Amino acid sequence: MKREPHREHVTRPAVNILYVTDSPTVSGAEHVLLHYLDAWRPPHHRTHVLLRRTNTRLIAQLEKRGIPFLATDSFSDAIIRTTARPDELVHFTKAFLGIRREMQALAREFPYELVHSISYPTSLYVALAVGTSVPHIWHEHNIKRIHAFNRPIYRFVGDRCARVIGPSNAVIGALGQAVEASKLLTVYNGIDLSRFTPDGSVRESARRGLQLGEHDLGVALAGQLLPYKGHRALIAVAARLREALPRARYFIVGALENPPYEAELRALIREKHLDDRVVFTGWRTDMHAVLQAMDVLVVPTETPEPAALGLMEAMALGQALVASRTGGTPELVTDGETGLLFAPGDTAQFASALLRLGTDRELRVELGRAARARALAAFGLDRHLAEMERLYRTASS
Repeated sequence: MKREPHREHVTRPAVNILYVTDSPTVSGAEHVLLHYLDAWRPPHHRTHVLLRRTNTRLIAQLEKRGIPFLATDSFSDAIIRTTARPDELVHFTKAFLGIRREMQALAREFPYELVHSISYPTSLYVALAVGTSVPHIWHEHNIKRIHAFNRPIYRFVGDRCARVIGPSNAVIGALGQAVEASKLLTVYNGIDLSRFTPDGSVRESARRGLQLGEHDLGVALAGQLLPYKGHRALIAVAARLREALPRARYFIVGALENPPYEAELRALIREKHLDDRVVFTGWRTDMHAVLQAMDVLVVPTETPEPAALGLMEAMALGQALVASRTGGTPELVTDGETGLLFAPGDTAQFASALLRLGTDRELRVELGRAARARALAAFGLDRHLAEMERLYRTASS
């Protein structure tokens, strides 16, 4: 279904928006970015992206959409961190100066009126490059650990921003330790509800493609292949529930971009004799279909989860959810009403929740129905875009 443009986009002057991201891959934050690029095209807004040259997945998406971009090698190859080591400071300084030059040169080709940075440290690059000369919105997608050593740097960035936004109160609460409260705002992410709508034929086709039988229980963990996402906990629970859920099959969904960790997980799967139960799907462009094929989506994150897009998408599809009670997750999922929550790292609670849903189809339907109602009421993309539009107009006026 083609999205109709917002009226305010049409009747108000367009804004030149530069999006900046130093991410090496496409994760939730970049999916949010792609929503903006899809929604705001001339004559509504003009957009440009500055990104890391090695982020080939995002570059492919930009080329597919015809979005202008500048791919650069100036971003640091090492993770930006608070340090006093002279060699690291020299390295980071070169990276900051490189991005500053890139942004100055880009301004002559694309005179941007607003910069939208995708998470820290991208916001630090931008703050050092433009200061307060161009309105800057820092969009933080992660829950940051702020302490005495790094607090002045976060405050420095916040002071140079028009607004600092995050997808949950958990994200904003962490930033509030350093950033002025008047600049902080929670803006829940949005999803395209027309795309994430339950469809029986899509579910049947996807289940066939994944070789899920009529009576099999499909359980998915979707996201980046990173240790804190809880894959080891899922494997432990799968072994624990081997006899209780004999028809369960577990799908690890996401790009296989972490070979050492993938090897560790595959070894653990073999050790637990789960080779016939656990499947790595790799990168999928049809997440709406993969999610519909499942009976339960699990989000067993062991560190605070900011506000998982996968949770919102599964809720919109009316899926049953099991998630760890971390970060912004309880803001999205109400325990016992729209899903089941458990204490992070507690595999006994995790197994109990999954067993409860795996053996009670009526409960899965009931929780899924309530989850979809919540998503329709609160997580629509149109609502999110309208709120971002107001922020852009306020910041650039």
